[in-house]
Amino acid sequence: MGEGKGNFIAGKGLGSGLVKLLGINLELSSACNLNCYHCFRKTYIGAGKDKFLSWTALERILPELKYLQSIDLTGWGEPLLHPEFGMFLKRLRENFNGHLSFTTNGILLDKFKIEQVLENQVDVICFSVDASDEYTYRRFRGEHWEDMEQAIRNLALRKRLRGNLKPKIYASFLLSRSRIPELMSFAVKMKELGVEGVILQQMTGVFSLEDLKEISYSGYYNTDFNDAELWDRLKELEQRLKGHLELILPERIFSERQGGCGVFPLEHVFIKATGDVSPCCALGYPALLLNRKRDLRKPETVVFGNILEHTLLEIWESPVARAFRSEMQSKGFADACADCLGLYLRKAQ
Repeated sequence: MGEGKGNFIAGKGLGSGLVKLLGINLELSSACNLNCYHCFRKTYIGAGKDKFLSWTALERILPELKYLQSIDLTGWGEPLLHPEFGMFLKRLRENFNGHLSFTTNGILLDKFKIEQVLENQVDVICFSVDASDEYTYRRFRGEHWEDMEQAIRNLALRKRLRGNLKPKIYASFLLSRSRIPELMSFAVKMKELGVEGVILQQMTGVFSLEDLKEISYSGYYNTDFNDAELWDRLKELEQRLKGHLELILPERIFSERQGGCGVFPLEHVFIKATGDVSPCCALGYPALLLNRKRDLRKPETVVFGNILEHTLLEIWESPVARAFRSEMQSKGFADACADCLGLYLRKAQ
C-alpha cells in the first residue's frame, strides 16, 4: 500500500476519493457472555479464538479518528467484556468528538461502568432485550433478566441525577411472527425501566427452514406472510406511543434488490477485534445462512487490510477496498455480497 495522501478536512471524512470514510464499527470484543437462540455467533465460519481489541490496535487508529463522524463499539461479541472497557472509552473520547455508541446485553453494566459511560459522553446505548417478560427472555436469551433490568434502571437514574442528556437509551426487539402480540407490553416495560426509545428489527439471521416459519416479512424468501398486516399494526403502535416513547420501525424487506446495501453504507467499515478491516460484519465473520433458494450458504470473507500492519487511511485507499466500492457503485452490489439479504432491504422511513 502507498502512503495514502488523503484529503483531510475535519467533518468531511477520511480519504481522498469520492467516497470518504465517515464511520466505523469497532469491535472491542468478539467474545460474548450469552448464547442467544437467534445469534449469528452460532453459525459463523472461521472466526477462530475470541479476541479483545488490543491497545496496540487502538493506538494505531486514534490519530485518524478526528476525521470520522461516528464510531459504534458493536461487533459480534459483548463490548462490556473487554477488561479495559473504561480506559478504551476514555482514549476514544480524547481523540474523537463525534457520535459514539454501542449495543450491549447490559448484564455487565454495573455502577462503575455506568459512571465511565457518563463521564465519556457516550451518545447512544442500545440494550438487546427481545422480550417483554422474564419467561420470554429466559427462552431466547438466558438467565439474566434481573441483571438487565437493573442495569437499565441504574443507567437511567444516574443519567437523571447528573443532569446528563446523554446517552440516549434504547432497547431492541427482534421480530418474529409468534411474538408480534408482545410489542405493546415490551414498549410499556421498557418505558417503565427508563428507556427512551425502542428499536424493532427484522430477523435476518435465518439458519434453517424452521426459522422461516417465524420471519415477519414475505420479501427475499417469498413466504406467505402478510406484510401489510404487520405494518398496519406497527403504525397503530407508533400512534399509541407518540409523545411517550420513540419507535424505530424495522427494515422493509423486498423480493428485488434495492440498489445497494441497506445495512452498511459504503462510507463505513467494520474493524474486528483482531484488527482485520472488512466492509461489514457479514463479510468479516461469514455465517451459514439460508440464501434465497433456501440453501445453506457460506459467504466469502473480505478483508481490506489489518490496522496492525497499515493505517486506516492506507486500508481505506487500498486497491481491494477501492475495487469493492467501485463494484457497489456501478452495479449496486459486489460479487462478494452475492444474494445477501442486506441488498434486499431498506430502512423504514
